[in-house]
Amino acid sequence: MPKEKIRFIIFLIFFILLSAVVGLIFLPFIRENQEAFSGWIAELGIKGVFILFIMQIGQTVVAPVPGGPVQVFAGAAYGAWRGLFIMLAGSVAATILIFSLVRKFGLPLIRRFFGDETLNTWGFLSNEKKASLTVFILFLIPGTPKGFLTYLGPLSKLSLFQFTCISVFGRFPALLSSTAMGDAAMQGNWKLFFLIFALTAILGILGIQLKNRIKKGVGNQAPNS
Repeated sequence: MPKEKIRFIIFLIFFILLSAVVGLIFLPFIRENQEAFSGWIAELGIKGVFILFIMQIGQTVVAPVPGGPVQVFAGAAYGAWRGLFIMLAGSVAATILIFSLVRKFGLPLIRRFFGDETLNTWGFLSNEKKASLTVFILFLIPGTPKGFLTYLGPLSKLSLFQFTCISVFGRFPALLSSTAMGDAAMQGNWKLFFLIFALTAILGILGIQLKNRIKKGVGNQAPNS
């Protein structure tokens, strides 16, 4: 079994156990303070939406930072669908910003942030003829480093409009699952919370296999300087 898969499975088991323990500890607190939390969100008004919008932009721009906590909180604060649209808006704004920066500064910017090893791993995106389909599938697969893809995708021949649409629609299922988990936790529906989490985890394991097959299929070409 590949080391990458072993590490992912170990992390997944640990995270599931940790989530279960944290859920059991905070369940009474959430139930007791649900009304207070809802009142606090209502008092924030549009400021709360703006804060989450900025946090989603920041999380996307700083690629290594996981976006799950922000997205789950958005679901808890505004519900699955309203939280989703806030996260999507932040993703669109961040994608446009990153795309513009990468197209302006090119490979030197990517090398500074991620190094040559990452470029060699994902460099096929710059030369792949079917870049739009490849990028969409990679964004769609749970467990792929979507932050890295947001920086590396602009190295392809895709236009800003094409890449933004592909990345947003590709992120949609993962964002919805996260905001739905937050909404379920807020409602005290822990069965739904862990069901979504388990399905996402299974898809993530399968996604690693699919991601590796895609990369082998198109080859690991370094992008042109």
